[in-house]
Formats: sequence, structure tokens, C-alpha cells
Amino acid sequence: METEQVYEFGFGTHCSCMESDDFVMINAMQTECDGICWMMALEDFTDITSGLFEVNETMWWKVSNLGLWDGNHSGYGYAKDAESLLELMTVNSDWNIKGKVFNDRIEYSLSHHDSMGSNTVVTMITDEQREELGLY
Repeated sequence: METEQVYEFGFGTHCSCMESDDFVMINAMQTECDGICWMMALEDFTDITSGLFEVNETMWWKVSNLGLWDGNHSGYGYAKDAESLLELMTVNSDWNIKGKVFNDRIEYSLSHHDSMGSNTVVTMITDEQREELGLY
């Protein structure tokens, strides 16, 4: 029996970097998460989601129960890298995300101006499901 790996993560559009390099500490004081701070957060997310990308045969994903201003929503999206997957999981504004990556899914809470958190789940779409849903 395979042991399930669980990785925790958390960051947002207003991220901070805690490295000893003076250049990185200057970037940590920015109001937007970009530059080196964003690259470090994205690199960490890429590392912990790599196993999901290795086993997802379609690169289609289902995001379930994403909290928006008018309730919880679900949908499908195509992402072949961690940055694209993160775009499916978040909103087009400032946000904070905290969650766990499992062998077969991601469970997370997203906080933003319209929602103070959600119990959102990302799962992989199989080739059979993709065909049934008409996703190409």
C-alpha cells in the first residue's frame, strides 16, 4: 500500500519572502507579490504539485466549491503547469490561499474581497470523464 504524501502550502498576492539575502528582504516589503517573492512561492507550489501533473493524463481539472460573491461555484479548466493551475484555483484580485496537496487532489481555502474562505477541492479529470463532459 502506497503511503499518501501530504504537502501544506500557503501564500497570496501580498506574499513575503524570509531569506537572508538583502535583495530578497527588500522585495518582501513590496505591496504586490511579484519578482523574486512570487517566483519562490510559485516554485514551491510547482514542486509540491508535480506528482499530480505526472499522473493527470488529460491536464483537465475540476475546481469544486470555490467561494465567490454570489455563492460557491464549480467548474473545469485545462492547466499543464502549476502557474496555470493556480489561475484556475484563484480569482482576479487580491487573495490568500492555504491548503494541502494530496496524491489525488488539492484541498484549500481561498480568501479574497468577496469571500473569507472556502472549502475548495481540485481533482483530476480522467480521459473518460473528459469525453463525457465534451472537454477538448
